[in-house]
Amino acid sequence: MRNIWTIMIYELRRLFISRSIIINMFLLPLLLIFLLGASLSSVIGDKAASKIDPVRVGVVNLSGEGYESSAMIDSFLKTPELKDIIIPVKVGSRETAESGLRAGKYAYAVIVPLGFDKKVQSGETAKLEFVLGKDRTDNMVAGTVFDNFLNNINYKQSVAMTLGPEALTATAPSLGEQPSVKVGALSEGGRSYTASQFYAVSMMLMFLLYSGLTVSSSLFNEKENHTLFRITSMPVKGSELFIGKMLGVGVVSVVQCAAIIILTHLLFGVNWGNRPGLLLLFCLLMIIASMTLSIVISMFSKTKASAGSIVNVITVVM
Repeated sequence: MRNIWTIMIYELRRLFISRSIIINMFLLPLLLIFLLGASLSSVIGDKAASKIDPVRVGVVNLSGEGYESSAMIDSFLKTPELKDIIIPVKVGSRETAESGLRAGKYAYAVIVPLGFDKKVQSGETAKLEFVLGKDRTDNMVAGTVFDNFLNNINYKQSVAMTLGPEALTATAPSLGEQPSVKVGALSEGGRSYTASQFYAVSMMLMFLLYSGLTVSSSLFNEKENHTLFRITSMPVKGSELFIGKMLGVGVVSVVQCAAIIILTHLLFGVNWGNRPGLLLLFCLLMIIASMTLSIVISMFSKTKASAGSIVNVITVVM
């Protein structure tokens, strides 16, 4: 046990007096987090809510083609929630709607089939015909609105056919309380994150994976400096050498994690959650896995360069 502590203390002294180690393990992660967080802040993180412009929809729902207007469609288009999303424009024929779409007069068109209300009342599936416009966003907005309308009708029909009209009457109050259309955001009700938050976690993971490379380099340095022969000539077991090296690098890696977590929280406002115990456990497991992988690679590598190349390739892929 004494040999392990001696090797660990020597490794700690060697690492903390090395300028390159201090720069690579402590300053470089913070610098990368700052640069990536600042340069990509407009791409990742909190953004203003996108504004949905009202969509002009040509609706072929008139008696000009020889059939009466659908009362259900008329009632739906008068819903208060739709006034800021859909601008319905009555069109006399399908040809007029299609020409209006090509000319840019309408962004979307809805063709109401003959006898729509009678088919719905008789229990048939509610169907509408949609003619898409040129703009993908307008198509998505209008399609979502009318798909929701059809789904609601078909749902009520299925309830009535399966459980009877009484069930539909019982569920009417709860259905009526829900708005026909609701505009929201996917992240609504959840926590969003900034670019600094994203890259703080990413950079910490990357440098934890590289911590094993420090163990590998230290072992090969002992071999190249011919100090490994001196160590093995003394009453020091190979397992004690490995454990001492791993403990020394492990302590430095834990300090590195703590520095990244504390400094990014103070400097960049990164939120690391409210479970420090789980965060510490995760960091320790990452360090142990990285060092173990590097030692296994070092056993099958002849030179420091080949071992470092293999560790670098695996880390980049991961």
